[in-house]
Amino acid sequence: MNFLKYKLMTTDSNGFNHTNEQEHKDICSAMIGFMDSGKPQVGIFWYDAKAQSLFGIEKIDSDKTPFINGKATIGKLHKTYWQKQHHRAVRENNRESIFYKEHNYTMIPRGRIFLDEQSGKYQVYVGHWVEDLPDIKSFRYLIEDEFNLPEDFDFVIDIHWDLGHGWSEELV
Repeated sequence: MNFLKYKLMTTDSNGFNHTNEQEHKDICSAMIGFMDSGKPQVGIFWYDAKAQSLFGIEKIDSDKTPFINGKATIGKLHKTYWQKQHHRAVRENNRESIFYKEHNYTMIPRGRIFLDEQSGKYQVYVGHWVEDLPDIKSFRYLIEDEFNLPEDFDFVIDIHWDLGHGWSEELV
């Protein structure tokens, strides 16, 4: 949308600009593309156990990704996402960023959401670190809420998501 095509907005006595009706409709129309569809999603994430929050989330509606070997997931890897964020943090000298502090993405709890073609269920692959969480219900809710998953999703523990363990080269 070309916002430059509009004349100056009306300015009130407090110095605030106001949109006209057409500008408002155009802006709302542009934002619709960013709305959460409410559909279940697949993707990747990291978990900050101290803050009890997810970060580094990359996701896509599960109906927009193909099944490969019976599983659907996002076409992004933790490794490449972390590398990009690390390079950005170094370039910006953001010493407070976890991406700056930690070079090895496998040292932070992480996981991946898949849709299993055969069962039709969503599966959240994580490492054994999930067994040490003091409140698995809160973590489960974070995943369910962030990825719009149905309540009956399954956790799957896989050594490739254990701390300090990355994908072997033949799997990447």
